[in-house]
Amino acid sequence: MKRVTILLICTLLAAVGMKAQDTLRMSLEDCIRYATENNLTLQTANLNRSTAELNYKHAKQQMAPSVSASASQGFGYMPNSTYTTLEGGTLNESTAATTWSGNYGLNAGIVLFNGLNIYNSIKQSKVNLEQADLQLEKSRNLINVQIVQAYLAVIMNEERLSYLNDVCKTSEEQMKQGEQQFKVGKILESDYMMLEAQYTADKYNIENTAISIDNNLLKLKNLLSIKPSQPLKLVKPSEEAMAQALEMPTKSELINQSMQYLPEIKLNEKNVEAAEYDVKIAKSSYYPSLMLSAGANTGYNSGAGSFGEQLKRRFGIQAGLNLSIPIYNRSNARTQVAQSKIRLQQAEIESIQTELEVLQTLEENYLNVKEAQNNFKVTEAQEKAYSANYKAYNEQFKAGAITAVDLLQQQTNYLNVLNNYLQNKYSYMLSRKVLDIYMGIPVKL
Repeated sequence: MKRVTILLICTLLAAVGMKAQDTLRMSLEDCIRYATENNLTLQTANLNRSTAELNYKHAKQQMAPSVSASASQGFGYMPNSTYTTLEGGTLNESTAATTWSGNYGLNAGIVLFNGLNIYNSIKQSKVNLEQADLQLEKSRNLINVQIVQAYLAVIMNEERLSYLNDVCKTSEEQMKQGEQQFKVGKILESDYMMLEAQYTADKYNIENTAISIDNNLLKLKNLLSIKPSQPLKLVKPSEEAMAQALEMPTKSELINQSMQYLPEIKLNEKNVEAAEYDVKIAKSSYYPSLMLSAGANTGYNSGAGSFGEQLKRRFGIQAGLNLSIPIYNRSNARTQVAQSKIRLQQAEIESIQTELEVLQTLEENYLNVKEAQNNFKVTEAQEKAYSANYKAYNEQFKAGAITAVDLLQQQTNYLNVLNNYLQNKYSYMLSRKVLDIYMGIPVKL
């Protein structure tokens, strides 16, 4: 009993000390901005971009001379040697000798010419950096599409939930009314049971819709790289804002603007450019290389004078040119050039293929969006008509003019049309926002 009491006290203290997490309230634009800074996939792409930038800076440094310093210190001991020293005008002979020596140098070298290898490597590294930027933009677009999809799925189910709550409230009233009519013998027990079953179904439809909201919120949290336990509430745009955001561009506007913006197109262009530099770099092996080197050296040896005098006396400067001319390298250069030309042709073919595929995708997406727009307009009109029809049948049922079977048939028809309306509405909205992403237009609602 004592242990249970202690556990309860600890639990209460922990609950009191725990600070509830603040609910994040985010619009679609907020979600996209947040993902730009926090999405793990985009962070990885940013790191790849940083690596490409470092490689570019390193390539430019290859134009600078290389400088190195060297120093060596030696010690020698010869126990059986004999040497003579002069002390106070007297010659003394000694055996054994200890010697110290040192050499110091400073050397520099710079490549004057190597077939423009370094120059072309710098240009290629810059292209690689531009590719990393485009890859980051491509990843950002893919993430944005997924965010829009998850966001709209939540908003759609929240709107459906609002409709279903109204339907369920009406079903409850119908069930209660049916119960009274059954008690006084106005309807059969089977009619009342059908009304009761419909009310039960409507309640579970609400629960299942709430589950769909939670699932899509989890998907969105994962895209934002926030914990599943973090409360998140989405800010729904106004109907006026959504209507304005759904205005269609012309097909020519879509194609022209997308072809100028899409990173997929530019990435393939950069692949061709990088492959061209591969050919130039490979061809540099055909040319001679010329390098200038220079150095300064000095040193000392014990017994040969003072340290400072020896460093001064032995100081020397030398410079030289090193010319290397390729004559035969077992066809390595020729093979590398041929392989790089093949890679260039492959990059050119891939670029053309990608452009054709993108054009086809844009054409198909535009037609799909137009079809989604038409379906939305049709089901929008149907939803209004079936909603009015369902309300009218509900009033007739209250007046006892129709049976429960007639009423439930109209309710089923209305719910089917309502689901189609919501699906078409948000499907159209998603496909329309994807066009904005293709065109490089900031996504907003």
